[in-house]
Amino acid sequence: MKQKLFACNECDYLIELESLTEGQVALCPRCHHPIVIKKINSLNRTIAVSASGLMLFFPAILYPLMSMNILSLENSASLFSGVQALWQSELYFVATLVFMFCIFTPIIKLLAAFIICMGLKFHKQRITGFKTLFLIYHKVDSWEMLEVFMIGILVSIIKLKDLADLSLNIGLLCFAAFMLCVITLKVTMDKSMIWDEIDND
Repeated sequence: MKQKLFACNECDYLIELESLTEGQVALCPRCHHPIVIKKINSLNRTIAVSASGLMLFFPAILYPLMSMNILSLENSASLFSGVQALWQSELYFVATLVFMFCIFTPIIKLLAAFIICMGLKFHKQRITGFKTLFLIYHKVDSWEMLEVFMIGILVSIIKLKDLADLSLNIGLLCFAAFMLCVITLKVTMDKSMIWDEIDND
């Protein structure tokens, strides 16, 4: 750990830390709020999660999420076809928001996490633009909204189950797994360690 001085996010108490080993947590002596959490095997876990998310990306957005049968008429929809339908219905703003927050932002986040952690694992953090890439990850970290879209799907299932015959497709399983991979990055990625490695070089 290169950074020595840390501030508690809860009470702004300043504490000086020399080093932490994996799995250790530094608590604020005043309010006992965690200040620094040294995550275990952060690089390998983040690489595994981000690689899994990247493999699930195309099935999650292209495979049908569910099929609906009304009066012998069957229709299915995927995330991407939903964006297309919104655009064709001239709901351009809504279509753009869904595309940005449910497709573009998550894939950028996964790609950035994978490239950053692979670079650190093989000591390539001196590559030009490495810090910029991590800044991009830091900016988009809170912008993906896959869980909101998933809640919308669940609400649709509840409302439509009495009106039509619904069948859940493989796309919904892929989307749920994709969403979990993106959310899990918050648990596996050790941002303070990555900043230390980048600033050191």
